[in-house]
Amino acid sequence: MISTDELKSLCDRIVKSGELGRSRTYAAILDYLAEHAVAGTVPKEISIAIDVLGREPDFDVGKDSIVRVHIYHLRNKLNTYFARMGQQEKYRLEIPKGQYVLAITENGAATAEPAASPAEPAATPSPDQPARRINYTPWLAALAFVILGLGWLSRLDQPKPEVNPFFASKLWQPLLDDNTPVLVLVGDYYIMGEQDKNGNVRRMVREFDINSPTELAEAQAKGEAANYRNLELGYAPTSIPKALAQVMKVFGAQSGRVKVKMMSDLRTTDLVGNHIIYLGLISGLRSLNDLMFANSGLAIGDTYDELINLDDDTSYNSSSGLSVGSNYHDFGMVSTFPSPDGNQFVLLAGMRDEGLSNLAEEVTTPKKLAELEQTALGKDDKAAFEALYEVLGYDSTNFEARLVYHHKLDTKVLWEARLIGGK
Repeated sequence: MISTDELKSLCDRIVKSGELGRSRTYAAILDYLAEHAVAGTVPKEISIAIDVLGREPDFDVGKDSIVRVHIYHLRNKLNTYFARMGQQEKYRLEIPKGQYVLAITENGAATAEPAASPAEPAATPSPDQPARRINYTPWLAALAFVILGLGWLSRLDQPKPEVNPFFASKLWQPLLDDNTPVLVLVGDYYIMGEQDKNGNVRRMVREFDINSPTELAEAQAKGEAANYRNLELGYAPTSIPKALAQVMKVFGAQSGRVKVKMMSDLRTTDLVGNHIIYLGLISGLRSLNDLMFANSGLAIGDTYDELINLDDDTSYNSSSGLSVGSNYHDFGMVSTFPSPDGNQFVLLAGMRDEGLSNLAEEVTTPKKLAELEQTALGKDDKAAFEALYEVLGYDSTNFEARLVYHHKLDTKVLWEARLIGGK
């Protein structure tokens, strides 16, 4: 029987092997199950959700399968460890299907053939009574049928975990593999009313330098924007609902971790302690603009419809909404990088709506996403890169998208250039 110290040492070796990945979540679940194994107790799904994954006491395990998903992946990771690196371990750790316990066996015991027991001497029939062989086959078959039936019925009560294809993505894995909240920032625009000399609002206007009621009040305190009135209005690009729906597919059962907030309501403290996703146009980045372009190989041109490649002066210009006829081309830019505290930024910005819509589709379609990651990162596992897609279309229909630029980001340079909150 394994001792407490042996079990702890085995768990440490599994964690240090790297088979559990970079996240501490799987290591925490393994330690939690090991503690219960030592105590001889069986944890419940809700206990794992609250004690390990940080969920609230009212967490509904019936609606959110995050525990089952993590247990499913931990089970596979343990199997991988013992198949690759743990063949010489004295003991083997497994998580039986449909359970939340750590099964501890001698390594190889699960597959070893049971030792044959010594044969008992055969009974010798009496001379006047012929030997009779009892046929147990029908009874054994019936028993096997009952056992299989009971097993099938028990599996009906166990929801099959959904395997999220984005767990394997270098772009999305950092946001999926821990319990950090995810904040989606929508690039909205603040709208004001322009007043005539009599104080009547004659039209609604948008000023790039005034992005909230607070900024309007500050401008008016300086004697500026005197003819503007706060109408408590705003709007978001028409591509936002489609892009948001695409991004929510990534989180699946973990969608409860995702919160949405308008950029006009952003506070600097929101950028700490949350994974950040930006959805919007380049012109709506506001305070995130400096982060997106701090270590970028691209720069904004004369307008937000132009990006310039700093290496070769190539200019990328959107013609969406400006083309003669219905033909157009637009651009969408993705930039992702970790903060010094470990939370991940994924910024998805289009020059216009077509660029954003297409970009969201490119980074949430597993096959296309894998091609992007292979091109932009290669064998590098660190999700810190930027890429630009050109979108060709006709009459609001995107026909083709192609990757026209990609560049790895140096996060050290990025955060030295633009530090959040003085960190």
